[in-house]
Amino acid sequence: MKNRSRTLKIYPTLCESLKTSVRKIAELTGISKSAAHRHKQTILKRNDFPESYLWESEEGLIFLKRLYYGSILLLCVQCGVGANKLTEFFMFLRLDQHIGIKPSTIKNNANEICKMLNKYREEQEHTQLDNPLKIVGGIDETFFNEMILVLMDLSSGYIFVEEESESKSYDTWYEKAKKVADRFKIKFAFFVSDRAKQLIKLAVQGFKCSSIPDLFHTSNELAKQFGVRMSKKKADIQKKVREAIAQLTLLKELSQNISEQEIILRELQEQQEVIDKGYSNYHEMLHKLSKTVHPFNIENLSPVTSAMVGIVLYTILKDAEALKEEFNISSKKNHLKTFKNQIEELASLIDVWWLWVDERLKNDDISDDLRTWIKEYLLPLLYWEQQTDKTKNPDLKKAYQYAADKSGLAFDEHPLTQQFIQNEEIMSWADWMVCNFQRTSSAVEGRNGWLTQMHHNGRGFTPKRLKAQTVLHNYYLKRPDGTTAAERLFRTKFPDPLEWVVERMGDLPLPRCTDVTY
Repeated sequence: MKNRSRTLKIYPTLCESLKTSVRKIAELTGISKSAAHRHKQTILKRNDFPESYLWESEEGLIFLKRLYYGSILLLCVQCGVGANKLTEFFMFLRLDQHIGIKPSTIKNNANEICKMLNKYREEQEHTQLDNPLKIVGGIDETFFNEMILVLMDLSSGYIFVEEESESKSYDTWYEKAKKVADRFKIKFAFFVSDRAKQLIKLAVQGFKCSSIPDLFHTSNELAKQFGVRMSKKKADIQKKVREAIAQLTLLKELSQNISEQEIILRELQEQQEVIDKGYSNYHEMLHKLSKTVHPFNIENLSPVTSAMVGIVLYTILKDAEALKEEFNISSKKNHLKTFKNQIEELASLIDVWWLWVDERLKNDDISDDLRTWIKEYLLPLLYWEQQTDKTKNPDLKKAYQYAADKSGLAFDEHPLTQQFIQNEEIMSWADWMVCNFQRTSSAVEGRNGWLTQMHHNGRGFTPKRLKAQTVLHNYYLKRPDGTTAAERLFRTKFPDPLEWVVERMGDLPLPRCTDVTY
């Protein structure tokens, strides 16, 4: 730290047990007596607190640099904390005599850190450009002051595009996606989206791959049709039953005839049973939908096809139409028609994924027995374990756990298990393959939700800050398994971006005090 070199030379002499004269200090450090005296007085003056001596040593300055730039990166750049609050934070730590903590200084350093993060991303990505990728694309847009377009690999969570745009047309999307695809040599297996026309065109026409409806949006069509209306019917009948019970209780207290009121109550309770059953059927449809769109049958664990899944989805549609007619549920938009129009494309995900599996297995020199073991024993086990970890719904989690346990028993009993369970290449590929069965774009939706929360906290995003957020998402944020999105996508370790940036940020800024000398 060049600007503090004299302090680092002088301070050790002041810490010696014997008193050292200014002349001796000047001789030991090679500076003039006047400079030695000035620095000595300044050091003594700014060391007002018990911990102040720490920041005068070389080790202390290294830690102080880590604290200063790390705080700006994590609090200011990542979390959106204002420079004024960060100034208060450093004042609370009593560092104002040792480093520059003015809001303008912090803002300048925050901008410099954003530039450094982009350099970090360019450097890390440059090392991976020669490795072709095949990914599942998640695409969506969100709206702040400007529209933000997001293109992500759903399996790893790596964000390729996250930037402002004035248009969300097919041409705009294709330009951005094609640039990414060419740079990283990407082949898209399929896209998952909310079925916007330009996004369907991007997949089918632009990249010659399948466009898969987001399962969440598909199930949301059922929720739009029945959710609020069935809940209102249930709440209304419950209110009528409570009022009837209260009226019956009052008649009993007044010793009046209650036979007519009992008939009314009984009829209301019968209506309540019907509505409760309909409400239960509605939720059962949602659960059945979620338990159906999988590459394996949740009951017998066997591989399924798009045709098999399509039959179940049409059964759900038939049940939904019957429920709609039974309770006379109407809406301005025909949500069930939208649901029906997405069945074929949603079911096609199964065959698209299995074709991908077969494509990878055919390229390897493996026996038929090993191929069968992978497809019917290894993949189901890893898949249901993953689904169990991901889901939060108690009923679905119980069903997925049952499937995982049943798969585990079959897996352990198979004669090839002991032979290949230690094969890291096969196990790693199988784990990666099940991660690529993506039926929702929830990773993109979650990212958009986080950006929305940050935006509505009142600070918004500049283009520089948004790019910095993307770098932190890809290379810093970790899942429970300890991996970052970049590590999952490129299958290699990357240097910690915080360490990388702090190491390259240079000297700490000096405090703006006329009587402080370094």
